[in-house]
Amino acid sequence: MGDNVLYEKRDKIGYVTLNRPKVHNCIDVETSEEVIAIWEEIKRDPDVQVVILTGAGDEAFCSGADLKKLIPYIREQSEEDNRRRAFQGPGWCGISGGYKIYTPIIAAINGYCIAGGHELAEFCDIRVAADHSVFGHQEIKWGLMPGDGGCSRLWRIVGLGRALEIILTGRLYDAQEAYRIGFVNHLVPLKDLMGKAEEIAGAIADNGPLAVRAAKEAVLNSVGKPLDEGIKFETDAFSYLCRSEDWMTGQQAFLTKTKAEFKGR
Repeated sequence: MGDNVLYEKRDKIGYVTLNRPKVHNCIDVETSEEVIAIWEEIKRDPDVQVVILTGAGDEAFCSGADLKKLIPYIREQSEEDNRRRAFQGPGWCGISGGYKIYTPIIAAINGYCIAGGHELAEFCDIRVAADHSVFGHQEIKWGLMPGDGGCSRLWRIVGLGRALEIILTGRLYDAQEAYRIGFVNHLVPLKDLMGKAEEIAGAIADNGPLAVRAAKEAVLNSVGKPLDEGIKFETDAFSYLCRSEDWMTGQQAFLTKTKAEFKGR
C-alpha cells in the first residue's frame, strides 16, 4: 500500500483515510488501487467489525475523480478493459463493478463530497457529516454522468425525484439539505464528527460480528428482488446464526443480564 490512503485498526474498528488533502482527496488510479487493497484486507480480517471512512484535513471527504489523471487513463484503456472492470469488478475504489463487502462502513464526511466522492459516500452504509460539508453530483457539468454507482444507489437512499434533480442539475447542496432529504444520518459540528462516527461504530462492534455481517448481506441481497426472495435469504441466514456459538453466548448474556463477549463463530 502507498501513501494515498491510510489504514489503521483500533480495537474492533478499522480507520480508512483518503490522504490527498492538497487535491481535496480526489481519486486517481493509485488511490483506487490502494482503497481496494484495504477493502480486501478488511474482508480477510474477522477482527475488524466496522470501518470508518473519511478524508484527510478539514476541507474534503472526497471531491471525486482526479480529472487530470483518472479520466485520461479511462480514455486510454480499451473498451474491453473498461467493460471488464465495470462488469467483473472491482471497479474504482470498489464502488462500481458489483464489488461486495459485508463489513459495515460509516462515512465520516468532513467537507466536499462531490461526484465520485458522493458515490463513495453512497457506497457506505451510514453517513455522518460535519455541518460545513458540501454535496453534489457535478459530473453532468463536465459532460459526464455518475458512472460508479451514483445513478443506481442515490435514488435508493433519497428517492427517485430528489436523486434525478441532484444528478441532472449538477447543483451543489449543503449539509442541512443532505440531512433533511435523508442522505446523511447525522449532522454534527466538525469537532464532533469522529466522535459521533466512533459512537455508532462502537455500538455496531458490540454486537455479534456474524450477525452484523449477515444482516448487511441480507439487506443488500434484497435490493431489486421480490419480497419472498429476500425473506428466503434472510431466513436461511437466520437459521445459520441459530447454530452459531455467538447465539449461545448472546442467549446466555440475555438470561443473566450480562454483556455478551462474542467470538465470531
